[in-house]
Amino acid sequence: MEIKYILKRICFLLIIATAYLACKKDGGDDSIADRPVVQSYLTNGKIVTLKVYKQKGLLDTASYGAAVTGLTVSFNNGIKTITLKESSSGVYTSTETDLIIAGNSCSFSFAYNGTTVSGSTLVPAKPVSFASSSLEQAVPDPDPDSSTTTFTGVNFTWSNPDKGEYLMVFKNQEASPNRIGSGFGRRNDYQDIEEYLGQASTFKTQRMMFQFSGYYDVYLYHVNAEYNNIVNSSSTSSLNLTNPPTNIKNGLGIFTAMTRDSLLLHVYQE
Repeated sequence: MEIKYILKRICFLLIIATAYLACKKDGGDDSIADRPVVQSYLTNGKIVTLKVYKQKGLLDTASYGAAVTGLTVSFNNGIKTITLKESSSGVYTSTETDLIIAGNSCSFSFAYNGTTVSGSTLVPAKPVSFASSSLEQAVPDPDPDSSTTTFTGVNFTWSNPDKGEYLMVFKNQEASPNRIGSGFGRRNDYQDIEEYLGQASTFKTQRMMFQFSGYYDVYLYHVNAEYNNIVNSSSTSSLNLTNPPTNIKNGLGIFTAMTRDSLLLHVYQE
């Protein structure tokens, strides 16, 4: 999956919330601390991946709690039901890449500690009429001695009459992309560019976005309500921690679907 920074943020919020619950136990309900954490981001054209792990303590420095292994995870894509295979500890996957279909409802379930953990999500429609004003993005040399200062942003547009939620990711195709400029602030390692756009139907590139040249895959994701709820749950107040957004029955975490379209953008230094 191309989305990295925002997923790390979602993971952080889930870890903090579940760790808080494990300590607080919601007024004495020990069963809350025993609920598993589920993470699954379904994307068209990708295999199904569902991670299951235990909650972790606040002082635990691991990224996740211990993996929950040996589960029999059932997955339904609205057409057929399959059993996901445990491809690594606590990670359950499909082999097929055509299971996520726009407009269909997807669900999963598995037995855990005497209860059935389950979740469902609706696959949103694929982005419509995704287009750009140009396939080329010239970036002026950022160094102070450069005489080139004019920047003309590329405008991306798509249809959004229903006020859906969108996310855009710029991913350089090069394994080691060339850096644009060498001045102050131009020493950071390459990272994909991620822009959470909310209910927008347009996005324009900005001068300081690109620190590396090359060909970029520009992915526009149509995301679902569960994803939006967690992204916007940035507060770590005790209220949000006691009631973390989740669509997992008898568990915590997120099970959500998204669809994407893509364009190619060539970024070069003037």
